[in-house]
Amino acid sequence: MSTQPRVSQRQPLACWECTRRKRKCDKTIPCSRCERLGLNCSREIVHIRRRLGQHGSEIQFLTSIREDLERAEPTEIESIVRRLADHIDSLKLGTALNLNASLDNIPDRGRLHNDSVAVVEGQDSAIVTAVEHLAWGRSNGNCYPHRHCACLYRQHWVANSPMNSQSFDFAASPMAAVANLPDCADAERLVSFHLTRIAWHHNCIHCPTFWRQCQAFWQTGKCDHPLWIALYCSILSTTLFCVQNSAQFLEEFDLESGLETAQQLFKTIVEVLYAGNFLQNMSFYAVQAIVISTEVAHNFGLSQLNATLFSAAIRIAECLGVHKIQDGVSPNLTTEEAWHETVEKEVGRRVWCQIIIQDYFAIPFTDSYIINPAQYSTSLASNAHDHDLAARPDSVPTVSTYTRVLATIAKLMPDFVDGLGPLNARKPLAEQYQHVLRMDQRMRNVVQTIPGFLLRHDVQKEALVGWLGIARRSLAITAAEKIIMIHRPFIFRSFLSDAYARTRRTCVFAAVTILREHENIALSGELCLWTHTAFCITAAVILCFEIVMGGTTHTNDRHEMFRGLVRMATSRLEGRKHDVLARRGIFLIGAILAELDGAMTTEAETNEQSTGPDPKKTIDFHDIVKRFSTDWFSLGATAELAPPFVYDGQVYEQAQGGAATAASGAHNQSMCADEDFESWFINVFNTVEMEP
Repeated sequence: MSTQPRVSQRQPLACWECTRRKRKCDKTIPCSRCERLGLNCSREIVHIRRRLGQHGSEIQFLTSIREDLERAEPTEIESIVRRLADHIDSLKLGTALNLNASLDNIPDRGRLHNDSVAVVEGQDSAIVTAVEHLAWGRSNGNCYPHRHCACLYRQHWVANSPMNSQSFDFAASPMAAVANLPDCADAERLVSFHLTRIAWHHNCIHCPTFWRQCQAFWQTGKCDHPLWIALYCSILSTTLFCVQNSAQFLEEFDLESGLETAQQLFKTIVEVLYAGNFLQNMSFYAVQAIVISTEVAHNFGLSQLNATLFSAAIRIAECLGVHKIQDGVSPNLTTEEAWHETVEKEVGRRVWCQIIIQDYFAIPFTDSYIINPAQYSTSLASNAHDHDLAARPDSVPTVSTYTRVLATIAKLMPDFVDGLGPLNARKPLAEQYQHVLRMDQRMRNVVQTIPGFLLRHDVQKEALVGWLGIARRSLAITAAEKIIMIHRPFIFRSFLSDAYARTRRTCVFAAVTILREHENIALSGELCLWTHTAFCITAAVILCFEIVMGGTTHTNDRHEMFRGLVRMATSRLEGRKHDVLARRGIFLIGAILAELDGAMTTEAETNEQSTGPDPKKTIDFHDIVKRFSTDWFSLGATAELAPPFVYDGQVYEQAQGGAATAASGAHNQSMCADEDFESWFINVFNTVEMEP
């Protein structure tokens, strides 16, 4: 039988023994029946529903104090006593939390000023929603990180002042049998490397806090929360994968000593998430783990799994209120408590920033985005160092600089896809192309605002910040790929019609830039991150189509330059270890170039039989997909196939008039001599000019 008292509308008067035996009781204690039979007579103790409603917040506060005291260290007693004292003072002054306060403060409807109507209506909506959520068992507050709130997401391990409370004993849990983790010495080297060399790329943790949590875990086998293990494995998997594909850092790690592979650690992430029931037992650690796991998921051929997990992470973050993080800290906190809340809010902003980046940059895969730009209020992560989290000018490189820049670029993408028109009623091609050219210009304007040390080599700053050089090269690759992303709706048309010549020139040069920066990274032995591989494939595919469609217009030198860039890119992709994405890219490049060989054979045969004009170039996507699929399966690929194209039965040929002519007018009106992408990109990023 449960020891928890039941909730009732009133206190029972009959004794427990008479009630249990269904006998009449005279409702005195002891009752006459129990006295006559010599029985122990007592009444059942119940919780009165009305009093719970009146004093619910007080009961919850006192319960949290009791839980804190039960597990508090001697040094923590002072902060708990201060919480009690502050609460007593608030009760004496009448400033305690009152659920009806917002209702009392709303003025009479007849006296509302125009500028306050929206605010009051917002209060009305929030109150009604909050009341309704009581029935649904949900929360809608702006109380992240849930340290001092009364919502259902406030848990005892979150409420503790330290952020390494060690409330979960991993070694003694069933989860320990599921998770295969590296030993402490190897893990310490990997985590240390990640914090100094990789964390800038995702910026989803506070490095000093995570390092302290790791040290406590290595020493005691305990951590804050079961799902912290998923975050831990996400960091390890990302680091191990980056190191094993980096010539410069590979020698620093003995990867032949029985270390778990990056794939095994990724599998552990997923197993820990589900063992911890992450979809119901919501934790910010699960959001961090999933968002960081994107660094390796695509390379393992698990893009679909990553997409579904990421969608879940967005909803978990929204349920926790990460999209509505308020600035500042709560009042009446100790210095230590205020610092911990500052850290957690800043990490929340950082993770939300990365969520925005991943959601908006994934638009080409689904032609949609999840997060409405008008429906979140969390500000951009601060440009701050981890040791003090004090905001600094953009001219100062910090661990947040790179993701802040990417988030600024990412925020262009919802406007970009919306401007093309609804999926079921796209705008005319001419209007779409005008919109693409406008977004191209907006992208250039954003790039002009990027700090100079991320655009050009700065010897002094790169000597002080070890990861700044690779961040600069990564940004050059990413910025070029986002230009391609903006022109993506017209890329294939640009190879078939001169109406979109600007798109073709822009994307071809951007592809050349990506492949050359990728080559520089490989030659330097620096870290090769997942975006480098993904965008290298994108660039190689574009050059493949340029080779296929432009063979008759290129000079021999230019044609050989493109072929050489593609061959070298393929060679670098072949050197990737445990990289399914790279292997797929190799097969895809081969399938497209095979289209060129087939076209050349057909053209030679046609020329022998005819003296007429040259045959039209065609791109048969059906043949490309069929060839790719056959090669992929026949060579024993272990990952599930995700075809790069969805064939709709079309064979694209050289466009003649029609819609292309209409779009050509839009292109010519917007094209100016000083808008050439090649010269602009070289000037901004200070890159080497493309060879003729």
